[in-house]
Amino acid sequence: MKILLLANHLNPGGIATYTISLAKGLNKRGHLVKVASRGGEWRGQLDDSGIGHIYLNLQTKSEVSPLLISAKKKLLDILKDGRADILHPQTRISRVLAQSVLKRTGIPFVSTAHGIYKKRLGSRLFPCWGAGVVAVSEAVKKDIISKFNLAPEKIKVIHNGINLDKFSEIMSGSDKEKIKEGLGLRGKRIILSISRLSFIKGHTYLVKAARIIIQNYADVDCVIIGEGEAETSLKEEIKGLGIERRIRLLRSVGDRFEFLSIADVFVLPSLQEGLGLSILEAMAAGIPVVATDIGGIPEIIRNGENGILVPPRDIPTLSKAICRVLEDDALRDRFVQNGRRTVEERFSLDRMVNQTEEFYRRIIDKDLRAER
Repeated sequence: MKILLLANHLNPGGIATYTISLAKGLNKRGHLVKVASRGGEWRGQLDDSGIGHIYLNLQTKSEVSPLLISAKKKLLDILKDGRADILHPQTRISRVLAQSVLKRTGIPFVSTAHGIYKKRLGSRLFPCWGAGVVAVSEAVKKDIISKFNLAPEKIKVIHNGINLDKFSEIMSGSDKEKIKEGLGLRGKRIILSISRLSFIKGHTYLVKAARIIIQNYADVDCVIIGEGEAETSLKEEIKGLGIERRIRLLRSVGDRFEFLSIADVFVLPSLQEGLGLSILEAMAAGIPVVATDIGGIPEIIRNGENGILVPPRDIPTLSKAICRVLEDDALRDRFVQNGRRTVEERFSLDRMVNQTEEFYRRIIDKDLRAER
């Protein structure tokens, strides 16, 4: 198949991770895959894998932006002479773009619903979901059915998949200490969180819980990795609490494995979450997880078996759960073993790519039958 994935950008984040991982997986299976976006920090990962990239300036949040008009013209030129069998947009703006070229090209598209959406006016006026929708969790599927009245049979739940090999490396204790020394964390146990710095990710509750913990544990520090609109307020909160020496706020990094390798517990305190890709990465890397019981997260974590689920915004319960993991070696070992098994059995990249490939074929075959 000739497959064109569309995304706004390839900067660090869950959608870029998904897009690049899917492109690589499909490419390995012999499909001709290209990605169209405005590029970004992770663009080189496509180059390294021999996957073509097409520059489209989609730096807008408006469905009526002039940028979409110029992007449409360029995309129509690219799609001349049947250069794609299917399009796969990853964002609302790229869905609108795919819809805009549909009449001229006849090329079907499927879209991925990555999270829990707000019912905005633009989403109602320009739904543009395509011939089929990939929902990354059952929670996301229920959300888009209830908010946008999509037919259930049009939606296929395909959980995000993790490249297990990427997170299987065994790092020596000395290598871990070198990383810690570089961060000024020598001899520390680390609470780690990696996600976009958005208010819906609930970092403020982790900061408040971490403050309780570090007052009682001199050898525990917290590292939060990410960037986004909540960054400034989060920095101000940490400084206001006088704990900036114990809570490190770092910009997004390309290789998250190094940071995962030195973590003692991974925390995702989200108030809203489609699935939780960073949770899967932590589990694959052998890090026990504490996360909130919302959205698609319970589809990954079975409370007390492969991690701990806590209510959102509940600072005392969150801090107690983190302390349980830090103090109970047997519990940690159980979470590590069961967490890794969970990813292997249900959330591997091969599984995601296989199911997506099958979904593409179903859409293309249906489209061809409709033409006859």
